[in-house]
Amino acid sequence: MSGPLPNWMRPLASAASVGYGVAIRARARRLEDGLALDCGLPVVSVGNITAGGTGKTPVTQWIARALQASGHAPMIALRGHKGGEKADEVLEHRAALPGIVVAVGADRAQRIAAARVNNSMCDVVVLDDGFQHVQLRRDCDLVLIDSTRPALDDGLLPLGWLREPALSLRRASGVIVTRALKVDDELAHNILKLHGQAPLAWCRHAWTGLEGIDAAVVHEVSWLRRKRVAVWAGTGNPAAIVEHAESVAAAVVDVPRLADHAQWNAPKVARLLARAQDSGADAIIVTPKDWMKIAPLGVQSELPLVRPRLAIEFL
Repeated sequence: MSGPLPNWMRPLASAASVGYGVAIRARARRLEDGLALDCGLPVVSVGNITAGGTGKTPVTQWIARALQASGHAPMIALRGHKGGEKADEVLEHRAALPGIVVAVGADRAQRIAAARVNNSMCDVVVLDDGFQHVQLRRDCDLVLIDSTRPALDDGLLPLGWLREPALSLRRASGVIVTRALKVDDELAHNILKLHGQAPLAWCRHAWTGLEGIDAAVVHEVSWLRRKRVAVWAGTGNPAAIVEHAESVAAAVVDVPRLADHAQWNAPKVARLLARAQDSGADAIIVTPKDWMKIAPLGVQSELPLVRPRLAIEFL
């Protein structure tokens, strides 16, 4: 079993995990006594049962685009990690989906109602990171499992990666496996045992291009083939991004340790740029979430900074 904390902290993490389990069970009992709020619109929730990135942002955007293409006017609702309106996933949704309303706040029902006042055409809500937000009634509850780190037999946080017990999959409408290169029969069997149904779909994160600081500069992914790269990934599962970079670049030579939803400022960028240059990097790959916070800083770099353009491709 692995978890977010180093091995030397396992005794402390084990005790904290027990306390966390007691807290989430107490919360579940309280919520069972109340009624989920109906926001007045159909709700599709996209969530997970593990800490860290499973692909909620690109899958949420894929669903929103699919709804829009079929004649609907979707709204995306999310808490907004710490930064609220300036949270990285909020900025990413607004940049990728300029015609779609994004409602941000811990009280999703209240924020949805407020957004509808000036956006009466909205006829469906896509709830980003909504599996644990059971205060809001939903019509479809999708849970994402990352094939590179399923963590279904892990302990609860912080000993393992689980935000709630794996058997919580029973309350999901369906499971989608992300970052998959093929159907994994063993993982499918484990999901079937826990969820009661086989996964609805298997998909992968495809890089369709590389966008530079100047948005007009877009490279083919093959541009990386002869380049040594540094990877800046302030996400919950940076290993998956590093592995992808290793598959398309000549080598990955520097991966600074960054917190999930990492904060950025000019001195930090300058320090990591110097580190990348010292490691012999020819370019720096930045995740879309980190890019949203780095780009406004007016980065000046001798090394090209590029972010992958992401697309969800279903297997």
